[in-house]
Order: sequence, then structure tokens, then C-alpha cells
Amino acid sequence: MTGIYVRVKRDDKWENIEFELLTDKEMEDFITMKREAKLDGWNWAIALAKYLRDTIKPLMDGLIKDGIIGEEVK
Repeated sequence: MTGIYVRVKRDDKWENIEFELLTDKEMEDFITMKREAKLDGWNWAIALAKYLRDTIKPLMDGLIKDGIIGEEVK
């Protein structure tokens, strides 16, 4: 759904998995960076937050404009 893919190792092979389909453990490992550079995890989390903000805001603005939801939801 998000179109955000990450590489994870499953059954001894690397796969591209959509972020929301990761297991809780895979998501935790990815974000807490049991990888080489610890700051990469935070940089990735910030990039994800910006992507979600930039994707969701236009949707919310459209729902408000169409009168589906009120502005107080913002």
C-alpha cells in the first residue's frame, strides 16, 4: 500500500518487502538499526515520516474540501 520497500533477510535470502508487511521483529530490527550505521535508522525513520506527511496531507485536504470530514480533524 505504501510503496515503500526495504530489504530483509528471510530464510537465508534477501527479499524486497513492503514496509507494512514486515513482521514486528523485522520492523524493530530495521528501525533500531542492527545494521552498520546507527544514525541510518533515524534518517530512514525521518524520511518515512516526511513521506507519510506529504502523502496523507493532500488526502486529508481533499476530504475536507469535499466536506467528507470537518476541518477540526486537522
